[in-house]
Amino acid sequence: MRIKAFIFASIIYIALVGAAVFFLDFSDYTLSIETFTLTLPVAIWVVLPLIVFFLLSLLHLSFYSLLNNFKFKHFFKDANKFEDFIKDLLLEKNSKISFQTKEFKEVSKLAKSLKTKEKVSNFDKINEVLDAVKKIKNGEYLNLNKFKLENNNVLYIQNEKNHIENDLNYAYNKIKNSNHIKDELEQFAFDILLEKGSYEQIKNVKISKNSKQILALIERFKNKNLELSAVEFEVLIESSNFSEKEYLQLAKMSAKLLNPDAILNIFLKIKNQKNEALRAYLYLLAEFSMFDKLLEQIKNDDKKFADFKAVLTLREKNIKIDLNQLIND
Repeated sequence: MRIKAFIFASIIYIALVGAAVFFLDFSDYTLSIETFTLTLPVAIWVVLPLIVFFLLSLLHLSFYSLLNNFKFKHFFKDANKFEDFIKDLLLEKNSKISFQTKEFKEVSKLAKSLKTKEKVSNFDKINEVLDAVKKIKNGEYLNLNKFKLENNNVLYIQNEKNHIENDLNYAYNKIKNSNHIKDELEQFAFDILLEKGSYEQIKNVKISKNSKQILALIERFKNKNLELSAVEFEVLIESSNFSEKEYLQLAKMSAKLLNPDAILNIFLKIKNQKNEALRAYLYLLAEFSMFDKLLEQIKNDDKKFADFKAVLTLREKNIKIDLNQLIND
């Protein structure tokens, strides 16, 4: 209650009470204490305690109003300093700004915690969130149900990615029934499966693979972290349309992955179906020193296959060559 309103209401109340008593009783009352006597109308005697109570109440209200004024004075000062405090945090400065009110002291601790990700005493719920964020950013998967995050939340998505990356079966189950990529998490699951999954899992996924992804699988096969049979190898490379450059790159990668007859037969079959695979097949003939067959393949077009012609010429002169360097992708 505002003090002015209290004073006004009290005066009206006291006046009404005094007037009511005065009209009801016109007599006087004498107060005698030993030799002291005081005679006043009854209305005055009734009003006097109200006046004393009013004065004491006014003193009480004034005292706490003064305290509040001091408090709000500090509060507004702290509010003016808080913007500078936030600016110091964003600029990575060690802020020397201090606050006088309890509210801004607590808020400044929380603001600093949001910036530094350090825990704050007496804020268990905030500390729990900080722990969760730290673990998620470190690649751990957590059950976040209690935080009720939406599916498009950044932390939810990162947590799902952690789950996918740490559990290949989860990654496989997420996309095994999909015919195409529908969102970021399915794309991530597909990439992880291609990077780490078994060929059994990879071939059962219905999502089509592009030439770069198949080359990455052959690279895994080359590095011995993916098992492929000759038949699986053939099916894998036949399932994509490579460019001439990619076929040649594929031939260079796979020359030593299977026995020469198997790899030559695979590329011969593909060469007969796709002209883009011809240079790759010629490379393999040169790699396996099958120079007669190589000559037979290029004899009608020396200009187009000048680099392979150079291989044959240098070989006739017994000059050692680096085939990979001479036959560019």
